[in-house]
Amino acid sequence: MDNNDFSTAEIKAQKKSEMKEEFKEWFFFQKKEFFKNVSIVKQLVIRSVKVQYRNSVIGIFWTVLNPLLNMLVMFLVFSFMFGRGGMTTEAEQNTYALYLLCGNIVFGMMRTATYQALPSIVQNRGLLTKNKMSYNVFPLACALSAVVNFLFSFVALLGVMMFSWLVWDQAVFGFNIFLILVALPALFLFCYGISLVLSALYVFFRDIMHFYNVFLTLWMYLTPIFYSPAVFDQKAEASVLAKMMQTVVKLNPMYHFVEYFRNAVYRNTVHKAELETLIVEQGLATDPQYVASIGDEIVAVQKVIESFNPVSDALLLSGIGFGALLVGAIIFMATKRKFIYSI
Repeated sequence: MDNNDFSTAEIKAQKKSEMKEEFKEWFFFQKKEFFKNVSIVKQLVIRSVKVQYRNSVIGIFWTVLNPLLNMLVMFLVFSFMFGRGGMTTEAEQNTYALYLLCGNIVFGMMRTATYQALPSIVQNRGLLTKNKMSYNVFPLACALSAVVNFLFSFVALLGVMMFSWLVWDQAVFGFNIFLILVALPALFLFCYGISLVLSALYVFFRDIMHFYNVFLTLWMYLTPIFYSPAVFDQKAEASVLAKMMQTVVKLNPMYHFVEYFRNAVYRNTVHKAELETLIVEQGLATDPQYVASIGDEIVAVQKVIESFNPVSDALLLSGIGFGALLVGAIIFMATKRKFIYSI
């Protein structure tokens, strides 16, 4: 090996060492900035929650009442006018209120976090110009305040579950409910990543708020909040457009979050109880046609139960969350040096 090879190896080793040192410096700086901004983020979250329902009679309790009222309106509309959106099994028909409420609070968390974060940097230009703080504390505070609202809304969901259990004797409570502790951080990361992108874009393009408002409406209809994804199954066989819509819905990240939360919170428990009841009924039945119909129901319920894989679904949600955060951080870091000239 000649001297040139040695010098090349030394240069590579030196560059590698410099990169490690730069990464360490960047990491410790970010750690320092994080702890410095914790108190700022905390105050921003508290302010956001208080301002949201300031001067109202019942105040913060609107965070519990709002999802209940929205669920009631959607339940009345889609139960009696649109046939409960294609619910395929009897258990899904009986727990349609929970179906709506789960979809509403999960999608509502994303909508609240991203829409509030959109103008957050521009609205706080005074704080940014007078104080030395990180720009990302504002979209971060919006995402965290959305988590707080979600937790209050989850109290409303637990109340509806308790009502279903006591009044209609529905088996809705199970250990699967603790699986939301895996999905909630992933949803937070997804919301934070989208918030970083939107808040950065709004600094330069103020019209994006109007476009995003329309896009949120489209996004809501492409998320199975009040209808079942099963409505596309039969139509997809006969219609190319229905097949395309089915594909678009399943490519929607919020579809996976909403379906995971439903399965974890109540649906998997409900279907397991329904399956046990159907097996008992099939064993007691004597009419061959009735036995065959119960067999078809058992197959349908088993298919729904098997479609929920907590491990793979949680990994998918984590991947979506970290992917959105990575893209958001890259766009935010690439544009933040120009913020001061535009806000």
